[in-house]
Amino acid sequence: MLPVLLKRKVLTFRNALLGLRGWKLVKNLLFAGVGLMMLAALYGGFWRLLNYLEGVELIGPMLSWKLTSMVLLMTFSMVIVSSIIISMTTLYYSFDLKFLFSTPLDLRAVFLDKALETVFYSSWTLILAILPYIIALGRIKGLDAGFYLAYAFLMAPFVMLAGAVGIFFSMLVMYLFPSSKTRDITWLLGSLSVAFVYVIFRFSKPEKLLRPDSLEIVAQYIQYLQSPTAPYMPSWWVTKAMVAYSAGNWAAFAVSAGVLCAAAGALYLLLYALAGRLYMRGFSGAQSSPRFKGRRDTLPEQRLAARWPGLRAYLTLYWKDRLSLSRDARYWSQIILIGALIAVYLFSIRQLPLDTADLRSMVSFLNIGVAGFVMAAIGLRFTFPAVSLEGSSYWLLKSAPITTAAVMREKLLVSLLPSLLVGFLLITVSNHLLGADLFVSVLSTFTILVAALAISVMGIGFGAVFPDFNVENIHQLESSYGGFLYMATAMGYLALLLGIEAWPVHMHFSERMGRPNPWDLRGLALCAGLFVALNAAALYLPWKAGARNLERHEV
Repeated sequence: MLPVLLKRKVLTFRNALLGLRGWKLVKNLLFAGVGLMMLAALYGGFWRLLNYLEGVELIGPMLSWKLTSMVLLMTFSMVIVSSIIISMTTLYYSFDLKFLFSTPLDLRAVFLDKALETVFYSSWTLILAILPYIIALGRIKGLDAGFYLAYAFLMAPFVMLAGAVGIFFSMLVMYLFPSSKTRDITWLLGSLSVAFVYVIFRFSKPEKLLRPDSLEIVAQYIQYLQSPTAPYMPSWWVTKAMVAYSAGNWAAFAVSAGVLCAAAGALYLLLYALAGRLYMRGFSGAQSSPRFKGRRDTLPEQRLAARWPGLRAYLTLYWKDRLSLSRDARYWSQIILIGALIAVYLFSIRQLPLDTADLRSMVSFLNIGVAGFVMAAIGLRFTFPAVSLEGSSYWLLKSAPITTAAVMREKLLVSLLPSLLVGFLLITVSNHLLGADLFVSVLSTFTILVAALAISVMGIGFGAVFPDFNVENIHQLESSYGGFLYMATAMGYLALLLGIEAWPVHMHFSERMGRPNPWDLRGLALCAGLFVALNAAALYLPWKAGARNLERHEV
C-alpha cells in the first residue's frame, strides 16, 4: 500500500516539473537562482569562520568539530519542533485525508505516507541551510567527495528520527485530547519553544568564543572540547561518524551509522504499531469544530457604528478581522516569534562595540534600513496575505454593498497600527541604547514612521495584485512570486530612502566635525523633493494596481 502512495507523490512532482512553461518556468528559475545565491553567501561566511577556527593553534580542529556537533544538535531540536507543528496539519487536517480514508488503503500505510511527508516538510529548509556549512567543513578538512556522500547517508535517519519524535508527540496528544483546540495549543507551545531557544542562544553571546582576545580562555577548556555534546542524541552519533570518516576509522563509522539507522528503524516500527490504535481516534476528534459562545452585550463596533453610521461598513469588516485574529492560534504563535525577534534585535544593538558618539549616531541612521527590513518581514507574514486570507468567502465581500477600495482601506488600517508600533519601538529604543544625537534621532523616527506607512500600503497593494483565494497554507503565500516581489520592492524602497537621506546626514556630521558652511539649501530641497516623490510612488502605484486588479477579479 505504501509504495502506491509514494508513487503518487513522485508522479505528482514529475507532472509539476513537466508542466512548467513560459513565465511559470522563468519565475521558478528566478527563485532557484536567488536561493543558490543565498546558499553561496552562507558558504562564504561558513568557510571564513571554519578557516579561522582551524587556524587556531592546538584547539583549532577540536573547535570546528565541537561547533559541528552544536550545529547538528540545534538542527535536530529545530526539526523536532517543526515536525510537531507540521504533523498536526499533515496527519489530521490535510485536504486529501478524507479521500484517502475512503479508498481501500490500510490505515497504517496512510499514516506512514503522511509521516514521511511531515519529515520532509519539517526538515528540508534546515538541511539546505546547513549544507553550505558541511561543504565548507569538508573543504577545510581536505576531505574527498565520499565525505559528502556519507553525510547524505547519515542525514536520512537523522531527520527521520527527529521527525518521528515530533510525530509521536502529536499522535499521543491528539489521542489523549482529541479536539481541534489541541492543534492550537500545540502551535502556541511550539512557537514558545522556538522563541525560547532563539532568545537563549543569542543572550548566551556566542560571538565571545570567536574573539581573538578570548581564545586564551577557551584554550583552558580542551577537555571540554574533547567531550561529547549530548552523547545520547543522534546529533552526536552523526558527529562521531563524520569524525571517524575524516580519520579513516571505518569500524567506528560503521558503528555510529549502524546505531543511527537501528534507532530510526526501531522508532518507526513503534509508530507503525501504535498508528493502528491511536491515529484514527485522534483524526476523528480533530474534525470537530470549536464552539464559540456568543456574547449578548453590545459590541464596541456596534456602539461606534450607531454614533457614526458612515463607518458601519469599515467597523463590520474590522469586527470580522478582529474575531479571526483572536480565534486563529497561528497568528498568536507568530506574535510570540516576533516578540522574540524584537528582543534579540534590541539586545544585539546594545552589544555593538561602538566607541565614539559620531559612530553611534551613524549606526542609528543606518539602523533605519534594518528596522525597515524587520517591518517588511512582518508585513510579509501579516499584511501581504490579508486579502488572500479571505479565501472562499471573498465572494461575500464582492456581493456586499461596499467597494473594493474600502475593503483594502480596512485591511490597511488593521495592519498599519502594529507596523507603526513595531517601527517606533525599534527605532526609539535603539536610539536610546546607542545614545544618538537629536538630529539623527528625530530624522530616524520620522523616517521609520513614513516607511511603516509605505511598507504597509505596499503589502496590501501587492497582496491585491497577487491574490490567491484557494491557498491552503499561509506559507505558500509568503514564498510565492508576489511575496518575493513585495520583499524585493520593499528592500529597494528602503535602499533609496537611505540614499536620499544620506546627503543631509553627511551635512550634519560635517557640521559636527567643524567644517564651515556644511549645509547646502539647494541640496536639502532636492532631497526633500526626492523623498516626497519616492513615498508618493510607493503609496500610489501598488495601491492603484491592487485596487484595479481586485475590481477585475472574478470570484
